[in-house]
Amino acid sequence: MVQYIVELAKNVELYTRKINSDNTVQVQLRLPSLVEELNRLDPRDFRPSARYQFVMCRAEARRYVPSGTRTKALTPAHDFSGINTLMIAISNVLGEYGGEGSYSVAKRDFKFITDQELRKIISRDYIELRQVIFPSGAWKSSVILAGSILEAILLDQLSSSNNAPKALASSFAPKKKDKGSWGLATLINVSVDIGIITGDRGNSVDQVIRDYRNFVHPSKELRSKHPCNEAEAMMAVGALEGVCKILE
Repeated sequence: MVQYIVELAKNVELYTRKINSDNTVQVQLRLPSLVEELNRLDPRDFRPSARYQFVMCRAEARRYVPSGTRTKALTPAHDFSGINTLMIAISNVLGEYGGEGSYSVAKRDFKFITDQELRKIISRDYIELRQVIFPSGAWKSSVILAGSILEAILLDQLSSSNNAPKALASSFAPKKKDKGSWGLATLINVSVDIGIITGDRGNSVDQVIRDYRNFVHPSKELRSKHPCNEAEAMMAVGALEGVCKILE
């Protein structure tokens, strides 16, 4: 999402490696555009540990563009080492950007997940989904990752000591006792059958099941001829959030 700003900073940094008249002109041409793009970013959309660093880097970059759109005069004799170091710092801190509006995304601790290692994976993927993939408009990736997270959540719930016996006894449970081999559709049906999630919620994720199954494999996506757009992504993320709220 901000890769183009990273590339711009790297481009400026490249021209500061060698001081001459031509490079000085190139730096002066690019700095206003860089500052303009940095001004568009909200520090709250960075990871908490990187917010101060971003604010300071942006303030330092603004120092070279005091009038907002025009740089102060730079000469070949100007010490470019400071700009060079700043561009490297900007490139690094932009890697901590979570996506526009990500600060407002609801944070989940997934305390209802019993497997601690699985909780780490789910938390990692959830942050990536809500702060990076979905905000960037990567609709297919959003559907696939939302389905994957939902699958992991239901697998954990059906594997708990309280639910495992009931899950295996469900009429929707396949003959294979290994729940790790159950598909998302089976996990949802069994979860509804034993009361982990409601029937209404189970019905609402039918679209997610179909899209997740079709989009995760290219051959199935080709056969389905079903486009994956914003509507499918919103339904997938919505279904995931609905299940999380029930379990919380």
